[in-house]
Amino acid sequence: MKFLSYIGRRLRSIFGLRKNSKYVKGYLNDANMRSAAFMSFVIIALEIWLIVRQTGKYVIPYIQDGAPVFKTIFQNCSNFFLLLSMGIAMFVYSIQYSSKSKKLSRVIVVVGFAVASFIVACLLPLEFKYGSIKFTTRIYTIQAIFKIAFYISVYLFDIGIIFGTIYRYLGGRRASLSSILIISLFALVCLMFGVMVSYSDFTSIKTVTMVDDGNGNLVRTILDEGKNKQIICFLMFAIYIGCLLIWNPLISIGILGTLFLGFYFALKRVESYGGRNLPEGDEINYVTFFISLTMVCISIFNQRISEARKDEELEELATKDKLTGLYAFEYFTIICKERIAKESIKPEQYVYLFINITSFKIYNDQKGFDKGNDFLREVGKIFKETFSNSLVSRQSDDHFIVFTEAANIEEEVKLADEKVANIDLEIKPGIRVGACILMNVLENPHKSVEKARYAYSELKHGRSGKKLMFYDEQMHDNYLLVQYIVSHIDEAIENGYLKAYYQPVVWSKGRELCGAEALARWIDPKYGFLSPAKFVPALESAQLIHKLDMEILRIVCADLRHNLDNNLAVLPVSINFSRADFGLIDIVEVVSKTVEQYKIPKELLHIEITESALMNDESMLKDTIMRLHQNGFATWLDDFGSGYSSFNVLKDYEFDVLKLDMKFLTGFDGNKKARSLIKSVINMADEIGMKTLCEGVETLEQAEFLESASCGRLQGYLYGKPLSYDELMAKISNGDYVLSNDIRS
Repeated sequence: MKFLSYIGRRLRSIFGLRKNSKYVKGYLNDANMRSAAFMSFVIIALEIWLIVRQTGKYVIPYIQDGAPVFKTIFQNCSNFFLLLSMGIAMFVYSIQYSSKSKKLSRVIVVVGFAVASFIVACLLPLEFKYGSIKFTTRIYTIQAIFKIAFYISVYLFDIGIIFGTIYRYLGGRRASLSSILIISLFALVCLMFGVMVSYSDFTSIKTVTMVDDGNGNLVRTILDEGKNKQIICFLMFAIYIGCLLIWNPLISIGILGTLFLGFYFALKRVESYGGRNLPEGDEINYVTFFISLTMVCISIFNQRISEARKDEELEELATKDKLTGLYAFEYFTIICKERIAKESIKPEQYVYLFINITSFKIYNDQKGFDKGNDFLREVGKIFKETFSNSLVSRQSDDHFIVFTEAANIEEEVKLADEKVANIDLEIKPGIRVGACILMNVLENPHKSVEKARYAYSELKHGRSGKKLMFYDEQMHDNYLLVQYIVSHIDEAIENGYLKAYYQPVVWSKGRELCGAEALARWIDPKYGFLSPAKFVPALESAQLIHKLDMEILRIVCADLRHNLDNNLAVLPVSINFSRADFGLIDIVEVVSKTVEQYKIPKELLHIEITESALMNDESMLKDTIMRLHQNGFATWLDDFGSGYSSFNVLKDYEFDVLKLDMKFLTGFDGNKKARSLIKSVINMADEIGMKTLCEGVETLEQAEFLESASCGRLQGYLYGKPLSYDELMAKISNGDYVLSNDIRS
């Protein structure tokens, strides 16, 4: 049964009985129109050749013999001129159709050629006048009917071209019934011409006369008998029909079957009317040709269907988000441009929204990925329904982009937030929205979306309960600065705008200088002293932070090399790598090569890894730390206590130094818990073989407490702010810092 079912499905597919999508139907229609363009061009070339041939062989000699000029031309070339005019009209229509242009000038050209073809067809009465159409015998009557049918088909075709072109210009659909009708009428004209020419050849009247054989004897001789070869004209145009009408194999088979059978019976009756007989060999070839043409039609149809479905899949991938069915982001930006231009949207009329789903990670963890996907699909529907006249895209993960009317946007955001929360009353997910009002209709949608996302980032980092943040003038200034930073990082490196500043680190006992932390500074010719709070997040977001960190590493190694070469004070320096670096570069390879290049002792360079970086790939981080140790570098855990610190971090990772975040010292003066926690963490680190450093030390009381709690190193403004290389060297030289002889990790 399964096999029979499979066979049934295959047969339905082969013979076009499966229901096709709108895209596939449009693809087939376009393919048929391309075929029509090619075939009409062939007709134009063929008819020009035939006109030239007829003119040289018949028209010119007859006129030289005194025959009337117009009558001679009409009798010998009228059918060719008519088919030529029709071919030109079809060609210009198919070209205009494929160009998708609705320019009035092109419409006038198409209509003009169709009118010209119609005018040529209006010469039909001359066919009666000059005897081309007559009803004296049964054969002539049938010939006359075929010729009149040919003219009528041309009339219908030209009228179809005129009205179809005007219909499209006034806004009608491209893949409409009018275009299908025009192709069908074009095929009909070709068919009637083939039938008319082929039938005329088979119905040629035998002329019998008595001729002297040269020996004085009269013999019966047949003159002007056709050679039965004009059936090729019919077969050629049958191919045209078979290749043009590729909407459905059954339709093609039905049309071709009716056509071939009808013409076959017509030819079989010719001999009884005094015409030629149809040879038996030609009958076999005729049937064979029909079968072959049918197979060709089926093959062409299935090839086109296969191509159409592949193209449809590719277009789906390019235009739609696979999960939600919403617009793919790149396609979203394209249709935003089209809508702005088509609807003449004015500034401040529309707004771009960048929407993030809150608590989605919790929902995904608790419900599973399948439920999470269902949730995202439901959220997409909510946004489409809630925002007025909107275009909606899922950019990535749980980030959605909406282009919608600006009026009532705050109420719509509130309503969308409520609907999203109602999806799960236990978790109560919600939305946070960054908005950018469309101020410049020519602005690239990518840039507008970036601005909306920037507004969201400001909302995300704020502590208010707001759900919506608009991109404003102040944000615009910050946004321009961010764009400047991203686009000028290479220039800053090349021109030396990036500097390494060194914040001193001292032993808690004795307060001797035992090291420094290298901090990046950007001194720009346009903006002056740029804050790290500006350029570090900007470069992290743009995935360019590794360029900054590699340059600071190079500067530090160069400074250390300079001190070593000149017998100046040398102290260990710690360098902090961004969490983004781990996915962008091989930190171990970069550090090792740079240290080797400058020939720096490895104990002079310490690698700081922030606690937040541990949220990345766990196995990769463990491998990185292990390789750093194997290469002789000490690793420090930076910012412990800045986030949701887990003791698993201390258990699972092998760090040499635990660096307590300055937040541990917040409220130190009046908070006994802070002191107890600091002591506990220091003791615990000592128990597991980790040394400790506390940053953010600002008062002598804090320093004395940390010393009593056995914290090994201290760092903070009490012992100095970050200093340039020259300032630090000057202070060491002046005795402001006493350099320790102990530079242990």
